[in-house]
Amino acid sequence: MTSTSQEAPRTTTSHPRVVLAILCLTQLLLTLDDNVVNIALPTIQRELGFSGPSLVWVVNTYMLAFGGFLVLGGRLGDRYSLVRTFAAGTAVFALASLLSGLAAEPWQLIGARALQGLGAALVAPAVLGLLTLVFTEPAARAKAFAVWGATAVTGALAGLILSGVITEYWSWRWVFFINLPVAALALVLLPRLLRGVHRPHGDQALNWGGAALLTCGLALLVYALLSFGGDGGRPAVAAACAVLSLALLAAFAVDQRRSANPLVTKGVFASPVRARALVAAVLLSAATFQGFLVLTLYLQNGLGFTPLEAGLGYVPFALGSLTGVKAGERATVRFTAGRVLTVACAGTAAGALLLSWAASREFGYAGLLPGILLFAIGVGAGLPAAASAAARDADERTSGVIASLVNSSQQLGGAVGLALTGLSLGDSGHGFGAALAVCAAAALLACGWAAVVARREPLVSPSS
Repeated sequence: MTSTSQEAPRTTTSHPRVVLAILCLTQLLLTLDDNVVNIALPTIQRELGFSGPSLVWVVNTYMLAFGGFLVLGGRLGDRYSLVRTFAAGTAVFALASLLSGLAAEPWQLIGARALQGLGAALVAPAVLGLLTLVFTEPAARAKAFAVWGATAVTGALAGLILSGVITEYWSWRWVFFINLPVAALALVLLPRLLRGVHRPHGDQALNWGGAALLTCGLALLVYALLSFGGDGGRPAVAAACAVLSLALLAAFAVDQRRSANPLVTKGVFASPVRARALVAAVLLSAATFQGFLVLTLYLQNGLGFTPLEAGLGYVPFALGSLTGVKAGERATVRFTAGRVLTVACAGTAAGALLLSWAASREFGYAGLLPGILLFAIGVGAGLPAAASAAARDADERTSGVIASLVNSSQQLGGAVGLALTGLSLGDSGHGFGAALAVCAAAALLACGWAAVVARREPLVSPSS
């Protein structure tokens, strides 16, 4: 074992395009399962006998487990190799998908969704970490991050359409069963294609105490945010969970300073570019998630679209986001990720303001299109740029945990966006214009943090 760990690691593969396709296809499953069950929830409620308050946990349990275990998943990847962690996480995710599709009782589906979130927390950091290690040349890495970003954005949109089609023409259970062939393909091919790309670092002992503090702290924070944004929630319970989560995260920070084996490797936050890029990612993800959710509600509750029509109404959003991804990829190579992120956040804010104005004036779907396109272009360029800036200078010992922090920032931003949506829609639930204005404010804050990233980022990106 010692001799193996001393061998020079191989960070290339003879099939980079195939690797990119498999990694992004797996990422697509994770983003699909963030929201693919939303449209199927009424059918699930009827067939399994969920109560109204418990139904929301079909979605929330996945987000809790995913967000809570992400950093631990990244650290396990650095410790035992990203390829092994990817394989283990994909196997857990596939098993949980099978159990979700076979669920006959509410508790079975909620438990399976928690297990699915745990599998996703192992897979997501491995996907981004492996992209960082396999694609080291600036142009190739920018393209890989762009494809990853496009997958994340279009996965969320595809979830709405796919869920509507599957629920209407087949069974809601196939929402979960469709994960199985993709997971099987990834498990068979990827370990072979990436053999030797990332070796385990056996000298990196795991700090299980710090892992428990961080996991519980993040899970409670996500729970508090979801509760603040939910209907009929208990504010006192949510506030208590928020306070407890902050106490646990503070204890984690103290543990990290004192520990000889910190969960987040020392020096990860030393880079001012990385720390600020992660903050910008939280705020941009909050704006993205909130804008996406409010627009979905407005199309159905404001304009009277059916669920399937609302899903199809996002086709311009998909086209705009793909345009943003491509433009952002080219601009990142020339102008650096921080500068692209700044412009993208400004575009997202402008798009949200246009959407707010159109919704307030009740212009109809045609009046929403300019805002949809501008918002989507900003998101498409911004999310990959934030990830690229945060992953700068990642190496074999830190790529997993840095990737987990990028994913955590997006999950935390999603929970913040959900909380902001619940608060800004008002008691009537129809304050769409005001909610979209709040979304624009979040994007403007992200723009401010991104500007700091741009000022501190070197003009010439390193080659690796």
